[in-house]
Amino acid sequence: MIGVIRAEVLRAHSGANTLAVLLLAAFIPVIVLTSDDTLGRMTSLDADTAAALTFAPLAWSFVAAAFAGSFGVTREFYYVSMGRTVVHSGFRRVFVGKQIAAVLVGLALTVGVAAAWCVVAAIVLGVNGLTLAPTADVVRAVLGALPGAVLGAVMGASIGWIVGNYYATAAIVLAGPIALELALLGTAPDVARFLPGLSLAALASPQNHPGLLDPGPAVAVAGAWTILLVAGGWVVGRRRFA
Repeated sequence: MIGVIRAEVLRAHSGANTLAVLLLAAFIPVIVLTSDDTLGRMTSLDADTAAALTFAPLAWSFVAAAFAGSFGVTREFYYVSMGRTVVHSGFRRVFVGKQIAAVLVGLALTVGVAAAWCVVAAIVLGVNGLTLAPTADVVRAVLGALPGAVLGAVMGASIGWIVGNYYATAAIVLAGPIALELALLGTAPDVARFLPGLSLAALASPQNHPGLLDPGPAVAVAGAWTILLVAGGWVVGRRRFA
């Protein structure tokens, strides 16, 4: 099992695809930050509120973790090598190994993005005459992004097993949370906040979306989605390679 996990982690940061994943992880919080009027309101906000809003985009770091997790699965479907991998190592080891590797890679991405975002936030706040301070909201956003990355990575890998197609899976894990779920939050908030992506984002209590679930209920909802998707991935993958 350790060998399978090591191999999956090595595959995750080898080749040109690594740069694409890193760029994706870096640009997601930028996209979220610039998608509303937060930057335009900086000069009218106090330092604590501005810092909380600047760090809120880290709540969507799970998207990059989910994509990285799914990529570890769908890459083998794309190159038609999954069957050989399953025959060589066994389905259970491959399934569990890819899930654990997805978590490790997702955490590494999120920690790296959070560290880099501290620099970005300090610059953004400084340009507007404000000083970055580690307030409770800032710490909550950074720490809340970590469990989001863990569960997001597992969800992404599971969706990869269920769908089995690189392009379709990428569309689901990338466009689903940021495009579809955020749009539904504006039109059907009572439904949208129980969706998988927004339940993961709620773990970091993003101050730019106060309509999300509280962290406690969000853990339960995100955990339920994770269990459901893992079970679905196991069943579909097992049948595919039975």
